[in-house]
Amino acid sequence: MIVVVDASAAVEIALANQYAKLFSELIEESDLVMAPDTFSSEITNVFWKYATFSKLSVQKCESAIDTCIDLVDDFISTKLLCREVFLESLRTKHSSYDIFYLAVARRNNALLLTRDKRLRTLAEGIGIKIVQEI
Repeated sequence: MIVVVDASAAVEIALANQYAKLFSELIEESDLVMAPDTFSSEITNVFWKYATFSKLSVQKCESAIDTCIDLVDDFISTKLLCREVFLESLRTKHSSYDIFYLAVARRNNALLLTRDKRLRTLAEGIGIKIVQEI
């Protein structure tokens, strides 16, 4: 099984939140974990926000960034996905950042791990596998 993990799912794991166990188990069972190469910058920005606005310690944020990055086996270059993602973003009126995850999942017949409800609905609507237990 191939899994595409988005930033929300990775943060869930790194902070041991509600769905961390489920997401971790699916990643453990997978043969390959993928993410677009924008993943690292998204994760970094999430933990900048945690350190700045939630007062999560810098040390904990740095550790969480490492945890998130270590989840992914293969970072997919977004360079060749840009036109596809741009048009899909216009069509769906959804953030291009999120659509990169959909494009990677669709191209690889992968299970998409995300906490984003709108992204889950969009993925399901175009036939991308998602976790139903959320």
